[in-house]
Amino acid sequence: MTDRPPRMFYRKEKLRGACWEYQIQGGWISVPSAEGSRRLLTHRFAFYRPREMDVQTPHGVERLSRAAAEQWFFPDRWFSLLRFTTCDDRTVGYYVNFSCPLIELRANYYRDLDLELDLWVEPNGAVTIVDQHEFDAEVEANRVTPEWAAQVNCACDAVARAVREAVAQFGPDIDRDRHPEFGLPQFILRA
Repeated sequence: MTDRPPRMFYRKEKLRGACWEYQIQGGWISVPSAEGSRRLLTHRFAFYRPREMDVQTPHGVERLSRAAAEQWFFPDRWFSLLRFTTCDDRTVGYYVNFSCPLIELRANYYRDLDLELDLWVEPNGAVTIVDQHEFDAEVEANRVTPEWAAQVNCACDAVARAVREAVAQFGPDIDRDRHPEFGLPQFILRA
């Protein structure tokens, strides 16, 4: 009989009560960073139906098919990161989802609370803020506390700055700065 790693589950909660739960296809990894080793939870999945989209790549605008994703959760940051990919592992883009830091609710069962603000990062480093109006409405309705809003705004600024620094260092191809073993873009570790 072989020992299997324990099954792990993730729950994404929304401020107004909606939630999604799924089994993690991945696990905990330790990634070197300037701050020392960082512990991250990683997850991979494929889409049932790929979606075509125009993407700003280092070679200009290309039409790519978003077929899969890998995701990294941070217990020490106010965001998670998704890397959307084609079936041949080209980056379609990065989606930074600002949320309360990942917590363990019970053994091998993790949760974060989505705080509505997001960033879309194109492979060429172009950054677009997504759902600003939804975030502002949640702040106005006091569902996002002033402390949480300050953390999200600080994290958003840090991620955008880290992307700009990656573009300044590597040119308009932020994938040139991905960790060779884990695939994680280094800009997110500097945020």
